[in-house]
Amino acid sequence: MLKKIIYLIVSGSLLLSSCSLDREPLNGPTTGNFPASEEEAMAGLYAAYKGLSLLTIKETPFPTRINDCISDIGTYRADAGNQVKSMNSTLTSENSMVEKVYQYVYKVAGRVHLVLDNMDRLRDMIPEDRFNQIKAELLCIRAYYYDMGCQFYGDMPFIDHQLDLEDFAYPRMKREKVTERLLQDLDDELLDYLPVQWNPGTYGTTRIGRVTAYALKARIALNWGLWEEAARCAKKATTLAAGVYELEPLDCTFYATHADGEPSAANLFGFAGQTSKEWLWSAQYNRLINENFSCATYYEAARIHGGCSWLGPSQAMVDTFQCIDGKSIVESELYDWKNPWTNRDPRLDLFCLRPNTRLWGVQYDTDVRVEKVKDYNQSTTSKEVLISNADAVGNKSEYAANGSKGPGGYLWRKYSDRGMMGLVNGTKTEDDINSGIMRLAELLLIEAEANIEWDGGDLSIAEANINRVRARVNMPPVTDKTREGLRKALRYERKVELCNEGYRWFDVRRWKIAPKAVNGPMYAPGYSTVKAPDNYISNVKPTFDEDWVVTYDLSNTWDGKTGNLRVFQTMVFNPAKDYVWPVPYTELVTNPAIGLENQNPGY
Repeated sequence: MLKKIIYLIVSGSLLLSSCSLDREPLNGPTTGNFPASEEEAMAGLYAAYKGLSLLTIKETPFPTRINDCISDIGTYRADAGNQVKSMNSTLTSENSMVEKVYQYVYKVAGRVHLVLDNMDRLRDMIPEDRFNQIKAELLCIRAYYYDMGCQFYGDMPFIDHQLDLEDFAYPRMKREKVTERLLQDLDDELLDYLPVQWNPGTYGTTRIGRVTAYALKARIALNWGLWEEAARCAKKATTLAAGVYELEPLDCTFYATHADGEPSAANLFGFAGQTSKEWLWSAQYNRLINENFSCATYYEAARIHGGCSWLGPSQAMVDTFQCIDGKSIVESELYDWKNPWTNRDPRLDLFCLRPNTRLWGVQYDTDVRVEKVKDYNQSTTSKEVLISNADAVGNKSEYAANGSKGPGGYLWRKYSDRGMMGLVNGTKTEDDINSGIMRLAELLLIEAEANIEWDGGDLSIAEANINRVRARVNMPPVTDKTREGLRKALRYERKVELCNEGYRWFDVRRWKIAPKAVNGPMYAPGYSTVKAPDNYISNVKPTFDEDWVVTYDLSNTWDGKTGNLRVFQTMVFNPAKDYVWPVPYTELVTNPAIGLENQNPGY
């Protein structure tokens, strides 16, 4: 039976429907009888999982690989309209990013409802455990998207079934009520039907097992300040995870210069990392499947490799990484501002691409005096091969990391994989590195935060979890074990460990620190020029507060001279409106249950 699946745009949302191009045989799947078997239910479940890979902004997985660039820790190319508007409080209800994310929340929900609506028909046809496993996975996928939607838009229409042209007008539900419903849906009794982990040899990190389900439930509770429930669910998840999931070892060898070697976290964030026992859940990509890829590596890669150099960490992010004694760069005696990469938290080099290092076997530098860089892939002991340094000089170098049109001084290394070398070449590469949604390190930090914030929490659990994440990269344990001290340590770890994974936008709002974190000038390294070639190394002393928010005073420098940082952009955060995005205009004018008068305040 030939089928055609169409998406109807109703009330600004994408609703899944189907139409038959023929009506024979009568036992074929239609919206009226789908799913009619376990096989059809599984096909619908996989379609819902596939939806996780479809939401991209700038052809980069959202929110996991790009959302940090609309926070204080990430930057983007200077002409990025959507990102600029997100950072200077000028987003509108007609913004394409605002509309796309909203639509995808309901698009994926529609895929879930296509299966859920008729699931009860299968109760007597398939074993109870498999029935409930499918149902639990579908509700987890829906909960993930609805929770994200509430964080971006606040109150949302809660749709729990497929809509049609007659049934589409639903009012916004208070996000507290949405959260309550999500947590009710993820009932412990239902989640306990799931296996602790689906066979990774068969499913990889595609399917949600019991550990992931409880971790997701803990995350949702944490997002809305339900500390006790977050702690309870996280405890269930970490207990179940013991012996099944583990933190992936990372090579913390320090390579001072490009000549010494190449840092890499690809065994966790690259192709090899796709089988790591740290990942609980990932959006799956495979470029051999039609349109099942992103262009993330193209947007993150250096120009020396044909990348776009579109995304990177901010100067504030780079300065955040502690020294190896566990102190900030202002407090530590180990810090040398002229050689700022030495004696730093190893995650600086593992997650960020800074000057005088190596990327994919090629010297990387933003110093204009370095007109040629060494290609270690082609060089031998008897012959050194040098190529033009496209990241500092020559045609279009202004788009490089520290160029006048670049992303603010640095690039991300975190998801970089040498296996992409040769595939970029100045084009929008078909990148099929999976995009992680949840990993063990985040789960440990969820449990830590919940126990810190819950009045009945166990601070020893928080301390142990934070230290476990730090020990993986040879960082010393926390010294201040008070609630305030552990809160500060937790906020450092979430900022550093989870950078470039899309959490920061949500974190600064949950902690109510956005008015200071995403406000005022965002600085970038000075331009490296012939007259001032060393400007790309900051001489400004940063200030860190109790939340690890970074600020700068250009008169407070390491050498007593005028600060050489430049203003990359001026961030604006209006607390009266910017905790959420506007509801898309299309939703307001096509859904009579909402209307223009129910826009979020300030928009």
